Amino acid sequence: MASVTPLKDIDEQFLQCCICMEQLKEPKILPCLHRYCQECLKKFAKKGAKKIECVTCRKQHTLSKDGIDGLMTDFNTKNIIEFIQLQDSVRVDPLRSCIHCEKKLKASAFCFRCNDFLCETCHEFHASSSMFKDHHPHIFSLSEAEAANLTVQKLSSLKEAPRCQAHPGKLSELCCTTCDNLPICMPCTYGEHKGHDLTEVTSLAKIQREMLRGKVADLMQYKEKAYQMQGEIRKTKGELDLNVNREKLKAQEQLEAKEDRIKREIRNTEEDLKRKQAELEGRVRARESLGKKDLEKKMKKLREEYELVCEEERREADASFKRLREENKRKTERLQEGLCVVNDEIKELQTSLETQKDEQARKIKELSDHFDGIVKRFETVTTTVDCIRAAENAWADVQCIPNVCKAIDLLSEDVKKGNTGLGNLSVVEVRGLSQSVTERCKAGISKDVEYVIDMRNVTGGRCYKGISDITSNTDGSIAVIGRASNNEAHLAVINMKGDLLQQKVIPVSNPYATKKCSSLTQSQIALICGGDRLGIYDMEDQSLKVVMVEDVITNWPSLQQVYSVTTDPANGNIIVGCDNRNVYVFNDQLKHIKTITLPAGIQRAGDIAMHEGGLLVCDSPRSKAFAVTVHGTASRVKYEFTKPTIGGGAWWPERVCTDQNGYVYMLQRVRDRSAIVQYSRNGGQIEMMREVNVDHNYQSLTSVQTNQGEKLLLGRVNPPQLLVYGLV
Repeated sequence: MASVTPLKDIDEQFLQCCICMEQLKEPKILPCLHRYCQECLKKFAKKGAKKIECVTCRKQHTLSKDGIDGLMTDFNTKNIIEFIQLQDSVRVDPLRSCIHCEKKLKASAFCFRCNDFLCETCHEFHASSSMFKDHHPHIFSLSEAEAANLTVQKLSSLKEAPRCQAHPGKLSELCCTTCDNLPICMPCTYGEHKGHDLTEVTSLAKIQREMLRGKVADLMQYKEKAYQMQGEIRKTKGELDLNVNREKLKAQEQLEAKEDRIKREIRNTEEDLKRKQAELEGRVRARESLGKKDLEKKMKKLREEYELVCEEERREADASFKRLREENKRKTERLQEGLCVVNDEIKELQTSLETQKDEQARKIKELSDHFDGIVKRFETVTTTVDCIRAAENAWADVQCIPNVCKAIDLLSEDVKKGNTGLGNLSVVEVRGLSQSVTERCKAGISKDVEYVIDMRNVTGGRCYKGISDITSNTDGSIAVIGRASNNEAHLAVINMKGDLLQQKVIPVSNPYATKKCSSLTQSQIALICGGDRLGIYDMEDQSLKVVMVEDVITNWPSLQQVYSVTTDPANGNIIVGCDNRNVYVFNDQLKHIKTITLPAGIQRAGDIAMHEGGLLVCDSPRSKAFAVTVHGTASRVKYEFTKPTIGGGAWWPERVCTDQNGYVYMLQRVRDRSAIVQYSRNGGQIEMMREVNVDHNYQSLTSVQTNQGEKLLLGRVNPPQLLVYGLV
């Protein structure tokens, strides 16, 4: 049984301070049951700190108003250390001054009541005299100091009751349970502790021991689980390494396959060019050969006419070959560009894998450290409980056991939490590579409109005043917002066939209020419902949440108007532009997160879109468009988009969107003309321009992914129509 635990069986580390790495001095015990020297804790804790972190298990503990001094003293450990120090002092120098005869002789015993040594003669007198009757239980023969069977219980029985804190000259006789089991003397019962709950120490210690026994039994249910978690953590770490290596190998195989496919495409293109060149040259040679035979039979005039024909044929053949060569060059350059893009994507994928691996490994390390701490706390609890059971010191029990029970409760709760999220820590997310390079090189706008969706037929005329904005969802559906009446806007969700899926009438403040929309998630659409209102429409339950911007943003200028909206689905944010350089960022709960200030060269965010982590900004008043990088609340211009020059005039950007390959499309207008301009992915250079009509009756633009490839939608105000172009 633990009640007869010999002192020799107590681990030396149990009596060692983990801060100074020396034997504990005035040991203070934290709520997690780890012990440290009182002075070490004072040096470790910041002056005036309200909390302290355990050096061993990293648990945070709140300090009382007395700070380190207010922590519980570990009486059992203190008794053991005092006895060990007594052993060591006698072993080093057995000659001691006797407390009775005051002669320096070999010490024979130590009286814990007198707290001093006795020679052999005085020891016999001290132990037999009725004068020292109350000292007899506290006399310790030094001949027993080295005995292997000296127990903690025996040592505890030698110590006298603690002194009363209020009356140090008197021994404590009762415990005040009102004051956390504080030992008090009899005069205290008529003074400061009058009317408190007072209990005899033996009965209170018995109750505390029973409570401790139940707590320990409950804790042991979780011990195996805590120790097993360390194996689970090591297994998860191994699975993470295997998954990362497997995904790296898969990505490398995809890269090699794409490289082979691209190289085959380049070889096929070169061979096709050579074949067509040979066909053209053969045709010319055949024509020349036939001409020579005819020339022998024809007159000089015919020869001259034929030479003219041959010369024309050669010129046409040269022009055809030149066009083929230029086309081949462009195609080869796009294929090479695509190969570079694939290589960049592989590098990004590998970097992402390493980043995820490092993050998962960090989380596994935190979880491992957490359960290492739990295991150490288990060992500390077990050792502490064994020590308490062995000592059977009632006074120490009533002081220590309540704290031990609290520590057991905290430990049980930590173990119950288990391996929250551990199963996911071996998994890494790997996005697939983009579509094939051959498809990527076919970026362009179809020459003609593929078909038209008339919103009057879809919504029964609810958008008869015109389309204000459109946006696409990840499931291929389209959200269309427009004016329905002087005080209502109409939101319709349709598919690419023109079938109505959902519709919602939205109140607005005036007929000319701004109405814009942008897809936030597969089921949520961010809306501007006037120059002062922001909302989210949820397609799952068809609910609409609207807030006044001035209620969300402090010091919102009374005349400031919201002009544009876009979304950052990756972070779940809504980004709103207004009639100045400020851009406001909200979360999916319509709470304001931050305000971004656009560069000084931009007057207003007439339309905005997310692109490569930054913003595309249409500044209509200045007839300019910019790509802007964002850092916190600041921003800078990355590049300015080239203006169209076809037909002359000052074109200005109306709307902007991007496709899945990163190409930028802008609706540009000049006087009574409108055009869609396609820009390069990384520099704002014009790739192509497609005039759409001779009027300026277009105000919205978006791209959408369909089963037949990606499409570009152009919204017409009146009549309310969607023009569908192919991206080829």
